[in-house]
Amino acid sequence: MLKKIYTYCFLLLSIVIAVSCSSQKKIIRKADATYENGEYAKALEYYEKLLETEESKYNQSVYQYRVAECYRMLNNSRKAEVAYRKAIKLKTREKEAQYWYGMILLKNEKYKEAEEAFTIYKKSQPKDIRAENGILSCSLAVAWTEKPTRYIVDNIKAINSREHDFSPIYTTKDYSTIYFTSSRTQEGVKQSINQVSGMNFTDIFETRFDRKGNWTVPVKVQDTTINTEFDDGALSISPDGTNLYITLCKYELGKNIGCQIYNSSLKGGSWSASQKIEIVGDSISIGHPAISDDGLELYFSSRMKGGQGGSDIWKVQRVSESSPWGKPINLGPIINTPGDEMFPYIRSNGVLYFSSDGHPGMGGLDIFRAIKDDKGTWSIYNMQYPINSSQDDFGIIFQGNKEIGLFTSNRKGGRGEDDIYSFELPELQIAVKGKIIDASNKKPIADADITLIGSDGSLVTAQSKKDGTYTFKLQQYTDYIIIGSYQGFLKKKIKFTTNNVYDNTTFEHNLELITMNKPVEIPNIFYDFGKWTLNESSKQALEELSKLLEDNPNITIEIGAHTDMVGDSIANMNLSKKRAQAIIDYLSQQGYDSERLVAKGFGESRPVTVTEEIAKLDPLFTIGTVLSQDFILQLPKETQEKANQINRRTELKILSTDYIPKPEFFERQKKRNKK
Repeated sequence: MLKKIYTYCFLLLSIVIAVSCSSQKKIIRKADATYENGEYAKALEYYEKLLETEESKYNQSVYQYRVAECYRMLNNSRKAEVAYRKAIKLKTREKEAQYWYGMILLKNEKYKEAEEAFTIYKKSQPKDIRAENGILSCSLAVAWTEKPTRYIVDNIKAINSREHDFSPIYTTKDYSTIYFTSSRTQEGVKQSINQVSGMNFTDIFETRFDRKGNWTVPVKVQDTTINTEFDDGALSISPDGTNLYITLCKYELGKNIGCQIYNSSLKGGSWSASQKIEIVGDSISIGHPAISDDGLELYFSSRMKGGQGGSDIWKVQRVSESSPWGKPINLGPIINTPGDEMFPYIRSNGVLYFSSDGHPGMGGLDIFRAIKDDKGTWSIYNMQYPINSSQDDFGIIFQGNKEIGLFTSNRKGGRGEDDIYSFELPELQIAVKGKIIDASNKKPIADADITLIGSDGSLVTAQSKKDGTYTFKLQQYTDYIIIGSYQGFLKKKIKFTTNNVYDNTTFEHNLELITMNKPVEIPNIFYDFGKWTLNESSKQALEELSKLLEDNPNITIEIGAHTDMVGDSIANMNLSKKRAQAIIDYLSQQGYDSERLVAKGFGESRPVTVTEEIAKLDPLFTIGTVLSQDFILQLPKETQEKANQINRRTELKILSTDYIPKPEFFERQKKRNKK
């Protein structure tokens, strides 16, 4: 009897185990099927249920990785971080787990931990460029946050809800009306959940800028031709506002149908029935349309074959608005990466904007600007903080040529999941200021003429104030020349550019004018003791003298060298002559006519008379005193050295202003200007 009882118990246990295994396998099949179909919200439920009872470490690692992936796809970076950490601890065999863990840590602003994760991934996958980009992103995110661009970014709270609000477009020429995509609930209307996204099915909403300067309460666009029972959104509109391009993602339980682009025309104040644009087959998912101003190019994103990996930016072209679209063209590896490139937007000037998590950035999707050169090669630039954040930033649009517009972000501090933000770039404040100074005594020159010439064709003239100051406003991406002049002085010219200026900047350029009435010291001319050979620092100082000859082609000059009282007077005279001639020889080697240059050596015969500037160097120096040998010998040793140093000098004197340059001068000037 006891034996029978054991037998029955064993059979019953076997049946329970069999049923349990069958149920487990059924859940696994459902989990894998929904995951492969992209139904991440539903798949997440299954995998988390499997983890509750699974005892095998290997199976736990598989399910835990799938949980992490689901959370990542559902844009829950906090829970994804925990799930990836658990999967890695369980020694998941998925090589990319470490990479995605780093990407999630980057989104969660844990930069040090993210860098460590990317470094580990790089060791195991050294050829994957994403590892190096991830490491770089960790430092860029910190640097860009600490030094933001000039863009002003604001959350438009009047538009946003607690759900997903994203991808706005302007629908009127005055930019007073926008359409956007939203998963918000409507009062009295039961919303259906999309198992792919895990959120309500999205619709297109409209809001207007009223007379009081406020956005009205958004309402669902009532035209049922563009709002369907499925996901509607990610829009683009033609410049005249009559052609709307819509991403429509149909959904059928258990099937991965994907998205297609539809077109609707505005007729009689209403949108026509949407027509699918025949670009690719129904089995290929495409979306995020962006139509060019001429209507002949349509940009979009897709994971179709032939790309760089992940979602890529593609385009199709046509010869006229009534012609069919051509074959899809991938924008290539400069734009596209093994990561995701999405949400393109093309401006009227041909500049392309898109979002990417494959290029180095701040975390998640960053917005990039792409500019094509004359050869058709793209150069891309991260829009940096505050346009970009550690989370997802995408769907940017502009008000025509203005640096004003809207974009989407799920960054911290928002009202809902995805929020719409406004941005504006204040006018760049660039200026140049300085003083016009007499080079002989360092005093300001009032009423000097100043001319500003720009490569954009601008020409502005002004006069210096009583204190010698001047100021001009400047434009970005312009080369400038400032010319200072005053009667009895040589002209002085300074060149500079604003090409690399991206922040408010004030250049400071003082123009020291050389008088034609008396010698002026040439600063920073040095020789070794008792020698006349120019050292390298002296050659650099002579660049200014070269510019003077270049800017004033009609002058002839005298170079006068002076020594101190130390040593034999005859030897000092010979030494000074050789030093002056060394400068003349150097200028002749640079191509300047020897007829314009005269060398004079004065030895110790012409000591300096103390000026107001020199008197500031020592209390024993009195204005008007000559620093002669007799005077210097009465001074303390320390002051003697100061006086000797002042007497050791090289001076420039203008001899004439009517020299006629040779043709070679102008040829050389043309070559220098080309450089």
